[in-house]
Amino acid sequence: MEELGVKIVADPRWFPMRFDIDREHYQFARVAQDVHRAITFLSDIRPVADEIRSVPRVDAAQVAVIQSPLHMILHSGLGGSTLLARALSQPGIVTTLKEPPILTDVITFGLRRRDAEDKRRLLGETVRLLSRPLAPGEAVVIKMSSIGNGLVSAIAQDRPQSQILCLQTPLELMLAALAARGDEGRRGGQRLFTGMRNARMIAAEPAGDRSDLECAALAWLSIQKMMLDAATNFGADRIRSIESEKLIAEPRAGLAAVAAHFRLTLDVEARLASGIFGRHAKTGQPFDAQSRIQRLQATLSQHGGEIGAVVSWARKVADANGIAWDLPYPLFG
Repeated sequence: MEELGVKIVADPRWFPMRFDIDREHYQFARVAQDVHRAITFLSDIRPVADEIRSVPRVDAAQVAVIQSPLHMILHSGLGGSTLLARALSQPGIVTTLKEPPILTDVITFGLRRRDAEDKRRLLGETVRLLSRPLAPGEAVVIKMSSIGNGLVSAIAQDRPQSQILCLQTPLELMLAALAARGDEGRRGGQRLFTGMRNARMIAAEPAGDRSDLECAALAWLSIQKMMLDAATNFGADRIRSIESEKLIAEPRAGLAAVAAHFRLTLDVEARLASGIFGRHAKTGQPFDAQSRIQRLQATLSQHGGEIGAVVSWARKVADANGIAWDLPYPLFG
């Protein structure tokens, strides 16, 4: 193996952005620590070709790397997961990885290959690279994407020290957030469902044609089942749940409880003082929890009949498929 390849794999500043499935090569891009903290999603980083370094999978697996504790946020979507990821990201304590696109490549690899052991081995090799600490003593927290949620249990099975947080957005609020965005939001709900269906992660297939919001509800139910299955598999010592509204309404208590669950020595007061909860996690614009609730309530007032019907239908689907509506092991209160 070339010396340059060894240096790249051993250096956590070289981030594994993608996995080339056909060649079985990791594609690394140099990402500074402050960039990890500043970006909304890792997919926002678009390195040009001459900034990418390719290392064969077989070579990368042979390089010894330092690994830090790794924990995961499994979430319903549109409920503050990006805000939480930003709030947790404190230099010297933890780096949060916001929806690593390479995990989508791992899922695609798994859909194309029949060898279950090789699929699991690639996931382990990839998570090993994601677990490299960007600074000595730092932990890593991965905020999953919608389909990335489907890898959480497999990762936790192989990493007994990894903790899981389930961040649940109430279905009616998720649907309201989509409806508030008009046609684009509704198409986003359809894309969410389609992505999960293509990844073979839909827990209940629709009978006949369904509206965009109904499809979004099926995606929500599928993630809900992932959370419930993880709770069954790992128990209260390793998995806890919190509703998005409780986290946003009680940021001090919520952040402290999440940090304790992840075993992080987070300076909660410093994170609050940074103003992180006063800025929109995706746009950076001023953010006020009360104003957010008022906007959602206005949307529910406008689209309440439609959203209520979808939620009622989704509850029947949940009952028919044995999917509980509430999560166990609440984080606090």
